[in-house]
Amino acid sequence: MPTSSLFQAHVDQAVADAGPLSAQIVNRTTEQLRSSGLSLAVARDRQEFFSLMEALQRQHDMLVQALTQAMAERILEAARESTPTLVPRHQTLSLDALTLVDEHQAEEDIEVSRTITLIEATAEWELSEVQAYTAALRGEATIRKEANPVRPEVYARALSQAARAIALSQPSRMLLLRTASKLLADSLKTQYAALCRKLSQQGIQPLAFRAVTTPTAPAVRVDITRPGALHGLLDKVRLAPAGSPALPGSGQPAAAAPAAMERAQVEELLSRLFGQILADPRLLTPVKDVLGQLQPSVLRVALRDPALLQQHDHPTWQLLNRVASHCAGYSNPSDERLTDFLRFLQDLIARVTSAPHADAQLYRDALQEVNDYLDARSREALERSRQAMEALQRAEHKERLRSVLRQQVRQMQGRPLSEPLRDFLFGPWVDAMTESLMRHGENSRETAELLRTVDDLLWSVQPMPAPADRERLRAMLPDLLARVHGGLDLIAWPKPQREVLFTELMARHAESLRPPPGAATPAERAEHELTAEELVQRMREESSLLPFDTDEPADRGTLPTVPVGLMTDSDTQAGREAREAWMSRLVPGTWFHLFVQGVWTNAQLMWASDNGQLFMFSSQHAGQSHSLTRRAVERLLGEGLITLLEDRSLVQRAVDSMMQDLDDPA
Repeated sequence: MPTSSLFQAHVDQAVADAGPLSAQIVNRTTEQLRSSGLSLAVARDRQEFFSLMEALQRQHDMLVQALTQAMAERILEAARESTPTLVPRHQTLSLDALTLVDEHQAEEDIEVSRTITLIEATAEWELSEVQAYTAALRGEATIRKEANPVRPEVYARALSQAARAIALSQPSRMLLLRTASKLLADSLKTQYAALCRKLSQQGIQPLAFRAVTTPTAPAVRVDITRPGALHGLLDKVRLAPAGSPALPGSGQPAAAAPAAMERAQVEELLSRLFGQILADPRLLTPVKDVLGQLQPSVLRVALRDPALLQQHDHPTWQLLNRVASHCAGYSNPSDERLTDFLRFLQDLIARVTSAPHADAQLYRDALQEVNDYLDARSREALERSRQAMEALQRAEHKERLRSVLRQQVRQMQGRPLSEPLRDFLFGPWVDAMTESLMRHGENSRETAELLRTVDDLLWSVQPMPAPADRERLRAMLPDLLARVHGGLDLIAWPKPQREVLFTELMARHAESLRPPPGAATPAERAEHELTAEELVQRMREESSLLPFDTDEPADRGTLPTVPVGLMTDSDTQAGREAREAWMSRLVPGTWFHLFVQGVWTNAQLMWASDNGQLFMFSSQHAGQSHSLTRRAVERLLGEGLITLLEDRSLVQRAVDSMMQDLDDPA
């Protein structure tokens, strides 16, 4: 049987096993939860436990079916991925392609990561055998875990996908994933072993394992950010013994020897540095080819400008680091974005190397051209995604406003907020405030007016034992209701919903205006004799006379002048400082390695919101773009699921490798 047919039969077998495996996982998960119910019932998962058990009883078959389908789809998808997914040639950022990774999605990604790790640890030996057999089936010369269609991430992602297919709250879903992951790992250990036995019985010989050493980054022995650090390396590359009258064969007098010696040392140092740059495994070959052309020009700068070896931020080093940093995230040399940049860079370097005078200003100008080019490309990408950016800004505004509202509601005294009013504030009114922020800006009069309306509205539905408060409420109601109407006009809120809302408001205001028994003034006692329906009708008649279409600003003299500030999460001072230090490195243009939607991918930060609550990444995962909330980034950071792709600059890496070669010659 041809190798391709054997591989397809292997895939078909894995797909056929998906049904029994899914039923086994769901059944065992239910049993595990039931047997641990007593301990869970007294823990913080109590409510989630009972909700999950009820859901599993009602939706058992649905979950089995969803898991079976997810496993089959993921296995077939992985089987088609004979090579890593490449970025589409004409990648554009659009709202349809943009996925929002919030804290809940980050939690799921974390659980997927933990599930993968657990499977790898539980079935380590069996998984290695499966990978060796898979390589043989595919006729490959090396063992690649990505070539294995039944690798752990396939099943971990399928489990996460299936958990979203049934009706579960987020906490219950996380409890399901945590419980099922260990059982999935145990079952896969058995299934991997069975697959290997079957392939062995078919006469398949697994590909032999080869010892592979993972290169480790050399320790930082010279911190190039220290002034003069590079110049201090000249002694390391000395070409002649100290005190020699002249370089051998130089024909120069002894007086010229020191200068010649230093020149030779500079040449040797730069030759070694560029040798390490051209051997850097993080750089693609086309990038190395272009950067290597700068070596003669950099040497000319070094011989004219002593500052090159004294300053780590010399424009020459900045240019090399900037180019390497931008190209770090590309894994496909044919990526059109990379090839476009290299064409631009080739033309720029040709002009630099042919310039009659090589100095710091030449490289400063070249660096500016690179930055201008990258900024222009970034603006073009963001302009193509204008709709997505506006959607992200609205999402950020809504989250901020809901945070303010939650704090304001918590600070309420007296009777709790009714459900209709709560739904209104956290729904349509948040939409109205967001629209004002988008149209008029955060510091505009219109936005501040809508923010202050929340304070007045919450106060207006509280008990009013003091006559002065009741009198103030009567005076402010026309203006307050007018402001509510004005805000709802921004989002064109339908008239039927408005009528329901204002009926609710009038009923609540009638309660607030009704004086406590025995505490009413004569006028209030007369009004107290009105029924609730009569009082609401009077307020309706009064409010119908309000000029809702007027542009006249409200009297702001008695209203708060500063909107309520946003609340920050409580944390230790050390924790906040560490988090803030890392978050400050989220600068557009920087590349990151992150775990998103169940896979590791390189992603470039394209945009960060003004308040640092939303970040948009251009990802090489299926050509998608992702927006991560700040909380999602922090959760991934805490689990080690997002890192800077370049922890050290290109020049620092070159120096580190050079020092290792000099100190530990082979």
